[in-house]
Amino acid sequence: MTVERSVEIESVARRVLRAWQVRDLEMLSNLISGDAGLRIVGSDLDERWIGPDQFFAIFEAQSGEMPDWDLEIGNVEGFEDGPFGWATAYSRLVMPERVTQMRHSALFRLEAGVWRVIQWHNSIPVSNAEVFGVELTTTLDELVASVLDESAELRSGSEGTMSLVFTDIVDSTPLAAAVGDASWTDLVRSHERRVRQITESHEGAVVKFLGDGSMLAFESARQAVRAAVEIRESTSGESFGLRVGIHTGEVVRTGDDLFGITVNKAARIASAAGAGQIMISSTTRDLVGSMDGIAFGQPTNVALKGLQDTHQMMPVESV
Repeated sequence: MTVERSVEIESVARRVLRAWQVRDLEMLSNLISGDAGLRIVGSDLDERWIGPDQFFAIFEAQSGEMPDWDLEIGNVEGFEDGPFGWATAYSRLVMPERVTQMRHSALFRLEAGVWRVIQWHNSIPVSNAEVFGVELTTTLDELVASVLDESAELRSGSEGTMSLVFTDIVDSTPLAAAVGDASWTDLVRSHERRVRQITESHEGAVVKFLGDGSMLAFESARQAVRAAVEIRESTSGESFGLRVGIHTGEVVRTGDDLFGITVNKAARIASAAGAGQIMISSTTRDLVGSMDGIAFGQPTNVALKGLQDTHQMMPVESV
């Protein structure tokens, strides 16, 4: 029998992450099993909590110890089989001085008709090179690429210049609540398919989907701008507004992901954009020059969260 995706499990997993984010003990108590078999494993070496009493006691203590932070929930996949379900999720823990990638896995049990966590694990990805001292192949795509193209410039752990595009659906939480989890999931997946198609048609690559947004990479700044404009235009008939940020600079590739100041700045530029707006950094603007069918608005200097000084950016318009 083929196990199928479970929108319900995915919704519960997101609620657990949101409850953790806002430190809502009451919400968590409705989502966590009261069974003594509950196991929670955190990202720290000593974080292993047995049973609900121990978990809630430590959670309450940690809530008072933690500095301010935000959690950006990325891709969540859930499945169910009879009275049990499971989920994997990806997120970014955002603090003023750093952004930490996180991964989550969970086992759910159906208790009186309600899905509740019976096991949860948080982890912070560490590169294989750090553990084993050598780089390991991590995906089938990576394996095929290494065989077909021995001259590829950007290998795992290497550096290079890329134009990054971040997209984000504005105010997605109330929109999702208004239409329901199932309809919202279908809408987002349809949007993701269009984003991937447009990105690849402009010779770019989808680095990852981030919940209701995406991170895209292009070797050409001009292609990045054209793809961003087309992606925005593809949402003109949708019930949501899309904001987009673009920045060009040096990145470090590790496995399937990209890291560095350029990544953070591109994401922050997207956050500074409004619904229906594409904002571009001055670096990318200088690279693209004049473009047929595309105009650039007046530059403004803005402070970007987590980055020093002010940064010049400007809107991109199609004409």
